[in-house]
Amino acid sequence: MKAPGGRFVFSSTQDPSGRDSTESIRRLPDGEELSRRLVLARFDGVPGCERIAPPEACVVFAGSNGSIATGFGAFSDERAVQTRTRAAALVSPAFRDALFGLAPFLPAVAEFGSYAKDFLGLVWPERFTRPQSLRKGERTKGCDFDATFGFPCDPRAREREDKRFGGPG
Repeated sequence: MKAPGGRFVFSSTQDPSGRDSTESIRRLPDGEELSRRLVLARFDGVPGCERIAPPEACVVFAGSNGSIATGFGAFSDERAVQTRTRAAALVSPAFRDALFGLAPFLPAVAEFGSYAKDFLGLVWPERFTRPQSLRKGERTKGCDFDATFGFPCDPRAREREDKRFGGPG
């Protein structure tokens, strides 16, 4: 995604059980990244989560300045300010400001829903807790744009794009 703060690569993975998910946002070209892993059960093997008592979920944030693992409740109880401050310190001020530039865009795209309230909104609730207001997008050519992120189209994708938009083919 291209935004005022730069270009970003969003990644989301989830295990088959649905109990362990990771979202990350990486800025290009410098590669600074912030990730959030949410583990709902079975914390074995997840560093930092061993001290979280079920049924509370474990949240692991990682950035260029380290990582923190804590219970999900630490973002909403008496520990909230301290927990948010620790999580915010995981990224550089420049990256934080670039993330803030994403705030107006995230509620408008369904695929970015998991990046708002349960990820960036945990750390910066004043910036990332707006309700979703989905807007229909406009389909445009993407191969050249994707290539600037290091994801060039293969020949079949280029051919499909040319057919759809009346390009060279």
